[in-house]
Amino acid sequence: MTRQSGAVLLISLILLMVMSLLLTAMLTVTQLSHKSALAAQQQLQLSQQALQQHLAALPVAGQAIPVQLLAQCPGAYAGWSEGVLQCAVIRHESQQFSANRQAFIEYSSLLLLQNLAEE
Repeated sequence: MTRQSGAVLLISLILLMVMSLLLTAMLTVTQLSHKSALAAQQQLQLSQQALQQHLAALPVAGQAIPVQLLAQCPGAYAGWSEGVLQCAVIRHESQQFSANRQAFIEYSSLLLLQNLAEE
């Protein structure tokens, strides 16, 4: 083997090594990008499922619910409803973890229940 063909072989091996390093770096970036996109999609799906479950579990009228009665209803009703309208505040919370326990979603709602007082 001559000196020139040895130099050509060495340069081509170095070029091949640089190209393989660049390809490995691009594949790693692509894989990380795919993983982050998948994680965002799973977070969005979990958020939608948790919100649906939260809304489905909200108390409906007629359900027996432990409530905290207010002394007076909010000011918008105070003028005409003194002693006629009873108000209660309900705090409803729901929490959900993802299957792998890496994501956590929590929803909280405040409900104002209004009932006419029976005379």
